[in-house]
Amino acid sequence: MLRFWRNPELVRHVRAELRAARALTAAVIVIVVCALVGLACWSAERHNPRDFFRLFYAWLTGMQYVFLGFWCASACGQGIARERELKTYDFLRTTRLSSGELMVGKLLGAPVLAYFSVGCSVPVSFLAGVLGGYRADVLLGNYVLLVVFALLVSLVGLWGSMLVEKSSAGAIGVFGLIAMTLMFGMVESPFPGLGAISIVIPVLTLHGPHAPFSGAEPTLFGLPASFPVLTLVLYVTLGAWLVLMLTRNLKKDLQQIRLLSRWQAVGLAAYLNLLFYALLDPGDISASLTPKDIASLAMAINAMILFLVGLATLTPYEKLKVWWRRRAAGEESYFSAQGLPWPWLLPAAALAYAFLVAEAAGLHATVPIHQWRLGAAAIQLLVFLVFTTRDILFLQWCNLTHMKRPIVKGFLFLCLYYAAVGIVGLVVDIMYAKLSGYVLGLTPYYVFNSHGVGLRASPGIYVGLVLQVPVVVFILRAIGGRLQRPALVPATSAA
Repeated sequence: MLRFWRNPELVRHVRAELRAARALTAAVIVIVVCALVGLACWSAERHNPRDFFRLFYAWLTGMQYVFLGFWCASACGQGIARERELKTYDFLRTTRLSSGELMVGKLLGAPVLAYFSVGCSVPVSFLAGVLGGYRADVLLGNYVLLVVFALLVSLVGLWGSMLVEKSSAGAIGVFGLIAMTLMFGMVESPFPGLGAISIVIPVLTLHGPHAPFSGAEPTLFGLPASFPVLTLVLYVTLGAWLVLMLTRNLKKDLQQIRLLSRWQAVGLAAYLNLLFYALLDPGDISASLTPKDIASLAMAINAMILFLVGLATLTPYEKLKVWWRRRAAGEESYFSAQGLPWPWLLPAAALAYAFLVAEAAGLHATVPIHQWRLGAAAIQLLVFLVFTTRDILFLQWCNLTHMKRPIVKGFLFLCLYYAAVGIVGLVVDIMYAKLSGYVLGLTPYYVFNSHGVGLRASPGIYVGLVLQVPVVVFILRAIGGRLQRPALVPATSAA
């Protein structure tokens, strides 16, 4: 791989964005803004120089995070989609640049003017921080967090831009930035470490013991951890998964994108489960948050994880058709890398349950295993597995049709189905409550009802579970019918 500073895509962006006149204008604007902020802070804290420099530093640092974060989210969020709109992306795909080199060029090149502008303000903020009494290691740690934060936001934007056609994909990066920032509310949850995804908390706790949220103590596998270190760990690991998805698909057609391989998708499910239990604070397991509640929460989260695994393993039409023919000839199995996605939900679900059992066994000294209600958790996971299998197979069938944006439309159809069943179930509950369970049993979420646990769960759950089997078989036959259709070959004219 080329050295990143010699990356042709990065060089192209630098030459376009950092022309002498533009760079000089940006530097002058930054200096003027710093001067204005400094005057405003002096008017508020002119009697105490130390407080003035601290206030000046705080405002500059906040502006650096906001400015760089939003610029990176917007620029990288349009990095691929905008090229598709301009019909220039094929030129990049046909170059000798690898997917990794193209990713690095876009990641660092698209927001290069933002990096330059923030870089011009760093000496001013660093000097203000030193005069304000902050140690050099605190200031350097702050800038490390700033760079890592900007890179993760850029990866989120670039990832979203890869998956859509319109340049409005920049909104995906901005939405991801806002969602990450609002995660500070998780500090007061049983998973205080999740608050480290928000850049607000590690920055505040880095700068002093009297900062907000400094009293919260996140844990990692039950051991105390600091927010800045935990933020770096989360950003690096989450960014690694985004890098993997980008390097796999950046040079593929939109219809040929498969975010992860089958085993990588299972690995992602394992990583998310590991993250769930690693950030769980064992001290919060009490009468208000029972082990049974944690087990049910883990199964509910795994419902979303299974759906994400299914989405990541949907197979394009051409590859699925080849697999179908080879399987008919006895040359492929259902656990093929090119086959249907549903068999790969099984190892993901098995790993989810294994993590729960391991957590219960690890805490058996303080929490008896029977309090986890592992039987109820197994029923919940089974229900989610069957319904997710049905939904993913439906999306796979949609992907074989001639609909435009089949996955999006299929997802909307599923939302309509669940909304309809929920509303009908509520109406039936008002008219004849005994039948409502059988209607609501057509959704997986009824498994959380309080009328029974484990094998004594409500009969409506089992009825709904059994009814999904013929539905799955029907969808499989519909997929097979699509794949058995002969290819359309234009008829040649008679000689």
